Amino acid sequence: MSLTSGLDDIAVLSVTRQGVALARRLEASLPAKLTVYVTAKYAEGAPEHYVRFQDKLQPIVDAAWGKHEALIFIGAAGIAVRMIAPHVIDKRFDPGVVVMDIQGRFAIALCSGHLGGANELARLIGDAVGAIPVITTGTDVNETLAPDVLAKQIGADVENWDALKVVSGALVDSRRVGVLTDVSLTDIAKYAAKNVHVTDTLDGFDAGIGVTHRVIHTDTPTIWLRPKVLVVGIGCNSGTTEAEIAQEVDAVLGEAGLSPRSVRALATITLKQDEPGLVAFARARGVPLLAVDARTINEEAPPFARSEAVFRHVGVYGVSEPAAMLAAGAQRCLVTKQKRGNVTVAVALVPR
Repeated sequence: MSLTSGLDDIAVLSVTRQGVALARRLEASLPAKLTVYVTAKYAEGAPEHYVRFQDKLQPIVDAAWGKHEALIFIGAAGIAVRMIAPHVIDKRFDPGVVVMDIQGRFAIALCSGHLGGANELARLIGDAVGAIPVITTGTDVNETLAPDVLAKQIGADVENWDALKVVSGALVDSRRVGVLTDVSLTDIAKYAAKNVHVTDTLDGFDAGIGVTHRVIHTDTPTIWLRPKVLVVGIGCNSGTTEAEIAQEVDAVLGEAGLSPRSVRALATITLKQDEPGLVAFARARGVPLLAVDARTINEEAPPFARSEAVFRHVGVYGVSEPAAMLAAGAQRCLVTKQKRGNVTVAVALVPR
């Protein structure tokens, strides 16, 4: 990659001659793929690979919105607002939008500053061409922690987006916010002056940020970030349905107090990697299904409850436990083998 914001594919849209010149500076300076759209009226001298369009900008924006990860408008902010208005839906899905004046004095993060990467893109543009980045999100202005940015940085799922407004409000107001984390967050300490405290309980705080695979109950308004740290090992009889696998996996995770959103992958033996119910379950959950071969399980797996009966049936001394540990790189299971109907389930924690 590229940008620290994670943006690799950016559209630049210009309707002026000065905008074309600025687009060339951006293309020469930003470490990402730029697709530059310029109005044909002012395209004289523009590189051949720039996309020319006729009078109307709106159709170009309509097409670019779903195609590129971020958009840089070169022109008036009001024009950009009108162009993107039909498309803006949700910060979780909208691309980052930055607006620059035609002289390149300012780079304004207009839309999707955090998850869409507009804030970081505005800063990068500032470094690249000397523009002043204009950032208006409260957590950035107050230089405090932003839960949605944190989730993006560590690759965690946000379990309850509805809590973001309350928690962000507490952070902006410098009220006491607890951070309960099971992963290493090395730069959290710098926010201590903003009343952000790492803690082992969120009770008693005005708001909380939970960065954990564990399901924890608290009365404190909390946004839960689920890091992808669990591997679920699964064995099953031939013909076991997706519904039964889902039911039993969810039951095991629920009884162990583990969040399904923290599941990084499923693991099984190569003999079962094409089992239709298992394949369908992995697809439905949006996680990879990893297969471990028999020799690796029998010769390299950490200690697990070995079964002669299982060996006679499938050629390995166990499925769910060794598959989970080997796929996670763990030496033990967080949840040992649970036999439920046609399914066996074990869970391993990826070492930190």
